[in-house]
Amino acid sequence: MLQARKDWPEERSGAEVVAFPRAAAEDGREFGKRGPREPFSLVVDLHSEEIGPRWFRGVATLALLCGTVFFLAPGFEPFLASKMAAAPVSEMHNAQLSDLAMPGMAAKPETISIPKPVGILVGERGGVERIGGDVAGGLYWSLRGAGASPQIAADYLKAVATRIDVGEVAPFDRFDLAVVKGKAGEPDQLIYAGLDRAQYSDVQVLKWTANGHTEWFDGATQPQSSDGLMAPVAGRITSGFGYRMHPILRFMRFHAGIDFGVAYGSPIVAAADGQVIGAGWTGGYGRQVRIVHEGGIMTTYSHMSAMVAQPGTLVRQGQVIGYVGSSGLSTGPHLHFEVRAGGRPINPLTARLVSRPVFEGAQLAAFKAKLKEIRSIPMHPQQPAAAS
Repeated sequence: MLQARKDWPEERSGAEVVAFPRAAAEDGREFGKRGPREPFSLVVDLHSEEIGPRWFRGVATLALLCGTVFFLAPGFEPFLASKMAAAPVSEMHNAQLSDLAMPGMAAKPETISIPKPVGILVGERGGVERIGGDVAGGLYWSLRGAGASPQIAADYLKAVATRIDVGEVAPFDRFDLAVVKGKAGEPDQLIYAGLDRAQYSDVQVLKWTANGHTEWFDGATQPQSSDGLMAPVAGRITSGFGYRMHPILRFMRFHAGIDFGVAYGSPIVAAADGQVIGAGWTGGYGRQVRIVHEGGIMTTYSHMSAMVAQPGTLVRQGQVIGYVGSSGLSTGPHLHFEVRAGGRPINPLTARLVSRPVFEGAQLAAFKAKLKEIRSIPMHPQQPAAAS
């Protein structure tokens, strides 16, 4: 040992010194002790992690989580297949809506009282035949089944359609009609159409001539206010009511109506029931139709490409009266729609109509007497046709 120390200074010039690396200055661990381990985590980025023990551990964790969620899902039965195989096969039945809405609860019997059909009733007096019956299998075919001819059935539908949407007629509503029997070679004429409705107001219309026009009237005597006018076209409003810069004349000018931006040739309909008092060329308005309504209201429809309505004719709300165009002083296809009360323009968006009686006094009394006479015709069950 002493000799080795003595020889060391002589050999150190050619000796190789091996040094062990020291811990970094910022490493706070003490010599001979392990550094702190990384915290254990189940989170593994399977996309960026290299395939190894850590990657497989992440896959196993993901599979375990998915299996747990699936097992805890409502309605999951691990042995459903075996149960279905052991269960006896039974006949399938359609479920009732009440069972679907409240499963496991027995449906209660229906308590709504539905009137039973009473069949077809007929009656005749003074050349007028009255027919009534239940609606079943459609209104038209119910009329035909009661003995009405195809023309009488079609006329009845048109008469009732002046008051309601015939598509709303429900089973167990009752129809009632009166027909004047035609003479030799002449067709029968429908003069009365009634409908007793189970859920809505009844309909009773009589063909009557008033103010020179023959129409279907119901004898309304009380004024009724409407919720507003029907939009004459299906389009957006491009210019409102009031003062504006005229698009052609280029100065401020009062705009007496509203403009609808609509494609060329689109149908234009009457905003309310009324009578056409004018249809033709009207200066800068181009082709224009004018309609008067109850309460002194008039509507005008301008810049048409073609007109369907004719002066003097009666039109119903929603009836086509013409088609959109760009006639007159116009920059493109659109509808200029005006509403006037007592000759003065009013905002169409705030206009309201008041329906007044079509006839009063002696005319109204005669109308009610005729309606009562028809409805008083006695009716009896229709006898089945004799077998030939």
